[in-house]
Amino acid sequence: MKILILMLVCGIATAGMKIGGRIGYYNGGDPRTGQNASGAVFGGQLTFPLMGLVDLEISGSYASSESDITMQQYLVSYIEDEYGQSFQGNTTGLYQYLEDEWGWSPDSISSQLLNNYTATFHDIDLGATMKIKIPIGALPLRPYIGAGGGAHILFSDADILMRVVNEETNGSLSIDPYDHVHPGIHGVVGVAFEPPMIPISVFGEYKYTKPISSKGVDGISMFYAGVNLGF
Repeated sequence: MKILILMLVCGIATAGMKIGGRIGYYNGGDPRTGQNASGAVFGGQLTFPLMGLVDLEISGSYASSESDITMQQYLVSYIEDEYGQSFQGNTTGLYQYLEDEWGWSPDSISSQLLNNYTATFHDIDLGATMKIKIPIGALPLRPYIGAGGGAHILFSDADILMRVVNEETNGSLSIDPYDHVHPGIHGVVGVAFEPPMIPISVFGEYKYTKPISSKGVDGISMFYAGVNLGF
């Protein structure tokens, strides 16, 4: 084991670390609201060459989006997630629940539940990926595949809406922003352009993450284009 670790350290020192950035498209959903949260994503990475065709990449990225949602849509999703109570389109049942369980005034229910609010969503993705390059002769193109693990740190809230709920229930109920860490495993496939004698490379990549035991969070896809600068 000591010999293996020494070989890896020597390989990294000989090949040199790379640092870079990336930008692309995020395809995922907001687990609190059920709304689509697709949009731009950007981040950066540190790459440690271990052997000639194997790299270890440590990366981080950030995606954010906003969506319009009614008070009713938000509360239906929240009550189902937090209390296990599903209304399935039963508006009367929702109104009765808010009045009986939360002490919400009937007049306020009918006037406020169809108001639109803006929900915000944030995803911080941290991960480590082992990438294996596929040699294709003398061309400076390097297709690669890889796999690894990490976590998506998700935040979701609708600030004004949560304040309204607090006011309507006379402070007896406070909805906290959704903030959970979702560990997961991921796979990547891509291609890098690595011109000889120049310490700069560019790449395009697709990454798919499958959260582990995460209720309400489906697979997350990201498409990247990035650049690396070697040392």
